[in-house]
Amino acid sequence: MLSTYSADLFGINSVLYELGGLVVMHDASGCNSTYNTHDEPRWYTTDSMIYISGLKENDVILGNDDKLISDICVTAAETHPPFIAVTAALIPLFMSTDMKGLARVIERRTGIPSFGFTTNAMDTYVSGGNMVYGELLKRFCPDERPGRGSNKLSVNLLGVTPLDFSIVGNVEALRSYLEDSGITVNCCMTMGCSLDEIAAAGKADVNLLCSSLAEDGALVLREKYGMPYVTGLPAGKYASGKLADSIRQAVSGPDDCSRSDRDDTSSFSAEHHADGGVWIIGEVVFAASVRECLENDLGLKDVHVICPGERSCGLLHPGDVMTHEEEDIEDCLSQASAVIADPVYRRIMPRGWRSRGVKFADIPHEAYSGRMYRSRMPVFIGAGFTDILQDLLCTQREIGINDIMKNNVPFAQKKKY
Repeated sequence: MLSTYSADLFGINSVLYELGGLVVMHDASGCNSTYNTHDEPRWYTTDSMIYISGLKENDVILGNDDKLISDICVTAAETHPPFIAVTAALIPLFMSTDMKGLARVIERRTGIPSFGFTTNAMDTYVSGGNMVYGELLKRFCPDERPGRGSNKLSVNLLGVTPLDFSIVGNVEALRSYLEDSGITVNCCMTMGCSLDEIAAAGKADVNLLCSSLAEDGALVLREKYGMPYVTGLPAGKYASGKLADSIRQAVSGPDDCSRSDRDDTSSFSAEHHADGGVWIIGEVVFAASVRECLENDLGLKDVHVICPGERSCGLLHPGDVMTHEEEDIEDCLSQASAVIADPVYRRIMPRGWRSRGVKFADIPHEAYSGRMYRSRMPVFIGAGFTDILQDLLCTQREIGINDIMKNNVPFAQKKKY
C-alpha cells in the first residue's frame, strides 16, 4: 500500500548535486530518471554531472569493472570535476562490486579525489546522506581549523537538501530566521553552497543539524575541530524562540548534544510502541520539531513519532518507533487520535477512522511522495508554522488530486529555489 523513501544513492546525489563533481550511479538504467523526475527539483534549472553507468547483461555476468573505470576516467578528462563519486544500485550489490576499490583505482588514474559508496538502493536517503557527509568533510576540510570568518556568531547548516526542505521557501525562511536572530550562516550544506565553502566549515562557531541525513557530518566536525552542534528546526512559535538561544549556549556551554552516541535504537522497536495519541511520521529531526510545536504551542499531550529512517539522532522518546515496515506502522496508527504525515500514509489508516473523528494532517515530504504534492508543501520554518499546523488539524482538508495528474508542467519556469 505504501511507497518507499528516496534511496540511499539518491541521498548522495542530493547532497552532491550543486558541488560540481562527477557522480555516477552504477546500474543498468532507470535510477537516473527516477531520481531526476521525482526527487530532484533542481534538475530543470541547475546543471549537474549525475550519470548512470548503463550496466549491461554481459557486464553483470563477466564483471567487467574496467569498462566502468575507463568510462569514468574518459569523462573526467573531458569535464575536469573537483571530485568523483560512484554509487551502486542493487545489481552491483549482488555482484559484490568493490565500490571503494573502484574509487581507489579511479583516483590513481585521474589524480582526482574519488569516493566509492557501498549503497544498495534499498536503504533510505538518510543512510546515503550520512555516508557522503562523513567522507566529504573528512576529505575536504583541512586538519587544522581555519580562523573565524568574523566576530559575529556563525553557524553551518547541515543536511539541507530538497529531499527534506523541497523548494517551497523553507531554505530561505531558515536563513532569514537565523539572520534576524543575529546569527550568520557560514555554509548551507548543500543548497546554495560551494565546495570551497564546505572546506571552510571550520570558520563557523557551531553546526545546526537540520536533518538526520547529516548526523555523521556533525560528528566529523566535532571530532576534527571540537565544534558543537545543535539538532532541531525553528518550526513554530516555541521552537523559534528557543533554537537561537540553544545555538548561543552551545558555543559557550558544555557539549551535551551527543545523545545519539548513546542512543539505543532497539528500545524503539514496534513492539514497544505507545497506544493511542497523536502520531507524527517522517524524518526524525522534522518530526521531533513538529512534536515540540504540538506540545508547547498547541498544548497537545501524548504525542509520538514514527521514524522510518536509519538514524534517531537522540530525539526519540519512550513509546516512539523506528520502523519502515508497513504492518508495524499500521499497528501504531490503529488507536491514533490524530496523524501528521505525508498523504500517502492515508492508505493504511484503519477502517472507519473518519467516522471515529480521527484527524489526519497532510504534510507532504519530497523524499517520500516526490513531486506529487509539492504545491501543497508548507513552509514549516518560523513561528507561522504553529498556525499552519493548527489549521491543518482543524479543517481536515484532504488533497484530492496530485500535482502530476493535475498539471504535469516541469519546474523550469520557477526561480532557482
